[in-house]
Amino acid sequence: MFLEPSSLIDAIAAAPDDAARARLLRNGARGLLVEPTSIADVAAAVLDPAEDDRQKAAAVLLSSALDEARMAAENGAPEGSSLLDALAADLSTRDAAHTFAPVVRLRLAQIYARAGLVPPPFATLSADVMAGAESAPEDMPDLGRLLDPILKEIGDEPLQVHAAIVELLAGLPPELAAMLVSMTVARPGAVEARLGLYWLLDPTPDLRLAAATALLSRAEAGTLAPDLGALLPALRRVLPGDPARAAVDAAIRRQMRSGAAVPAAPAVTIHRAAISLPDGAGAQSLVAAVRTGSRRGVAMAMLKQGHGVKDAFVIPCASATEQKRMIASILGEIETFDVPPEALAAALSRGLGEGLALGLMPAAGLVDLVDILGPGALATVCGETEAILASIGAADALAGLSAARRTALVDASADWIDRFGQADSWFEDTGALRAAIARARTDTGRETAVWKHLETRRDWWARQFAVCAAALKPAAGLDATLWLSFAAVTRALVEGRSLKRIPIMADIVAMTLDADAARDGHGAPVPRPGAQEDAGLLLAQAGMNAAYLQGYFTALAIAPLQPSPEDWLASLLCGIEFPGEGTIDRLMGFIMMHANKTDDDASDPQAVTRAVAALTRDDLRDWSAGFDDLVTATRRSWPTRLLAADDKRVLRDIEMIAKGADGDTLRAVLPSWVARRHALRR
Repeated sequence: MFLEPSSLIDAIAAAPDDAARARLLRNGARGLLVEPTSIADVAAAVLDPAEDDRQKAAAVLLSSALDEARMAAENGAPEGSSLLDALAADLSTRDAAHTFAPVVRLRLAQIYARAGLVPPPFATLSADVMAGAESAPEDMPDLGRLLDPILKEIGDEPLQVHAAIVELLAGLPPELAAMLVSMTVARPGAVEARLGLYWLLDPTPDLRLAAATALLSRAEAGTLAPDLGALLPALRRVLPGDPARAAVDAAIRRQMRSGAAVPAAPAVTIHRAAISLPDGAGAQSLVAAVRTGSRRGVAMAMLKQGHGVKDAFVIPCASATEQKRMIASILGEIETFDVPPEALAAALSRGLGEGLALGLMPAAGLVDLVDILGPGALATVCGETEAILASIGAADALAGLSAARRTALVDASADWIDRFGQADSWFEDTGALRAAIARARTDTGRETAVWKHLETRRDWWARQFAVCAAALKPAAGLDATLWLSFAAVTRALVEGRSLKRIPIMADIVAMTLDADAARDGHGAPVPRPGAQEDAGLLLAQAGMNAAYLQGYFTALAIAPLQPSPEDWLASLLCGIEFPGEGTIDRLMGFIMMHANKTDDDASDPQAVTRAVAALTRDDLRDWSAGFDDLVTATRRSWPTRLLAADDKRVLRDIEMIAKGADGDTLRAVLPSWVARRHALRR
């Protein structure tokens, strides 16, 4: 459900709670990705000199939209670049007409940095801009005054301090940013020294050098704590051969000469380790419940093909109970497999090796993982496909099998989509592929376009499946044929077997075509409201997005007994205020239009399949929340006597997904279940 930017910003500013605000931001950002020209209106609100709640809401929305655009661009989807280009063109034009003041440039820089993007020229303080501001010193931010509150407010979370300062420095000239990094790390205190370790992993060479030089100065002055200095040799392994590494080498030698005793590291216990299969973008999650001495936490890392170690952090936990609750919540969001701790270390090493080969620095939070997991966590190995297969003994395992058995393992990939939750995201979506599909005039032509595209991605998918094999081999309780099946498919791709003779590739073609159809609006869950925008805004302000409404109306369409309007409408409209004459009429028209459309679609498994395929993981949770809310509000319409055992199981699954459980398995059963229940209703 896409709202006009001004209304969306107002709704975010007035959101009743964090959950509603998060939904508005998430759906608003995705809506802007579809309507990139609207980003200019959001930018205009960000530039408003009145630093009120509305301006802050616009800034958060802009950052969320940029984050969505960055991820889309990384994954080859053209709407990401379209939004980034549209915003850059708009702000460049505004800046050329009237040069942005330094405070505005830094505000924009922080927004870009928060989204993981390098600030463009209009969001940086060039020498000319700073010289022009000398006559108006009130426009120049007092950077020193901004640093101390950050250290004071979140000093007990050094990685968050680092992120906040990185945003603060994003728009500064490199030499000034490097100077401030050096000054910050040189300040007394353990937090400042740890910030220096984070900056050793910065992608900007000048900032790495500034941090390394400041750490060397601390080592020479005897103010670098031995436990932090002990991390330098491990971090050195991932540094390129540049002046920063030379300074780190000097700091290591100085620490060694000082003879300062490194306190014995407390024993590290990993209570649980889990790993996911990579998703369709090549992103893989590593999760561990760890205890170091009396400290407990949940360590996480995200590896992404083509990017190395994309993210890493440790969530501190105050107790064993909190730790168990935290890891259960995290693992409930994604499908994972329990593995021995050394399997996580091996995966992390592959990610580090891939990043180094690509010239990419790992995430700064890797410092915290090394601090907890030990220096061995930063070992690096080759992350290429053949090296991954060799590391798990795949070549020998496959060589010992007959040709017929290897073929059977490849054919077993026909079951992967049903077996693994992450597999539902294994489809292709790039600008070039979209154009090729659009040019085709027949279903056969569209399918041919996807097969041709996949041929250019043979190496990418080979590594993807090699990573899957490496994740599944050590997984507890799994049949050994599963990882061997992935290894066999990897080998088939490397050796050039026809893609059409590999079942999983046919599934990828089918899912790609389904995703393309869903993206173009065929079976979209809720169309853009257009003239009924006021109605959409009222529902959005109440925290009900398109996915929630689709789930709510689907439950209404398949209730065993027809619910009374009083029951289902009262629950939907509870708490909504109706400003202005005619609002309730527009809202009722909006509701009935979408309820009727969902009722029509519920009888068609293909329509439900397309709608469900278009739902992201977060959307499916919202869909389930809407479905479960309707069931709760109309409990009398769901009598036990009219529900079979599988109906009760699906309803329990939907309830659990609404509370945060994984929903990948549900996707496969929903279409046929919804159609059957629709046919049985009274």
